[in-house]
Amino acid sequence: MLPFKNRLTKRKDFDRVQKSGQFFSEGNLALKFTQNDLGETRIGFVVGMKFSRKAVERNSAKRQLRELFRKKLSGLKKGVDVVVMIRKREGEKIFPNKLEKNADQILQKSSLL
Repeated sequence: MLPFKNRLTKRKDFDRVQKSGQFFSEGNLALKFTQNDLGETRIGFVVGMKFSRKAVERNSAKRQLRELFRKKLSGLKKGVDVVVMIRKREGEKIFPNKLEKNADQILQKSSLL
């Protein structure tokens, strides 16, 4: 589980990142990030209704993403707010190893690692 100081929780923070953040996309993941005035990296996750109508599947995807980014937290650049979005195409299954590969690629592309 992500430590509380590394979570993006407030709606105004999500909105700020969505409006002014830099956008990167790779496979099933999309990422937006912007600088913050804190010394910590904060991460938030968005899994919309288009991903799945079932809350169980959306929550499962969020848990997978949280664990994946918790492992990578120590290597991320400090002082940024990150919003990670996941999407699924029709009939496609998302496997944890594919998510990890996409996460590595998107973090390299955005130079957050």
